[in-house]
Amino acid sequence: MFSLDDITRMASEPPKDFTVKFGKYARTVEYDDPEAHILFTFDIDGPHSITLEHHAPSMPRHPRYPIAFQRVKQFLEKPGTEVNIYGS
Repeated sequence: MFSLDDITRMASEPPKDFTVKFGKYARTVEYDDPEAHILFTFDIDGPHSITLEHHAPSMPRHPRYPIAFQRVKQFLEKPGTEVNIYGS
């Protein structure tokens, strides 16, 4: 039996079935889950440094954007690779 806390926690948890992969276009990463498909861009700053770019604040953002951005950042973070953030 579930408690109210369990139901609240389940409702706020993001889906666990998602994918993050390099896009088919240069310097892109694609995030997919059952609710969203979001394309991000990045630049390679050097052999161990990448800049992940936020969408412009004037662009509409999907409600899943914050979790998608975090997961893409984690995808790009490899041992010894620094991921910088551009924009907000």
